[in-house]
Amino acid sequence: MRAIWVAGIGGLVIGHMLWLAGISAAIGSTDVPVWVLVVAAVSFLVAIASGYLGWQQWQKKSPKAEAWAVFCWALPVSPVLFSLAVLGVTYL
Repeated sequence: MRAIWVAGIGGLVIGHMLWLAGISAAIGSTDVPVWVLVVAAVSFLVAIASGYLGWQQWQKKSPKAEAWAVFCWALPVSPVLFSLAVLGVTYL
């Protein structure tokens, strides 16, 4: 049970750090609205791929695979939520 919690928190932290790196690069560019869209699109694509990979791991039913599944499911949570917020601020 502890491994699942650690995997979930690790997924949230790593996903947030990757999103921060991407959005920092987008803000540092000269064409911010375009790069914000790129970061959001990548976040959504990673969320789909990570969800699928997590589902495949979950089907294996071993403790190690379940921890990987939770990691994969937690990885895109922060980037997707923050990308939606940034898109709202940028385009609304």
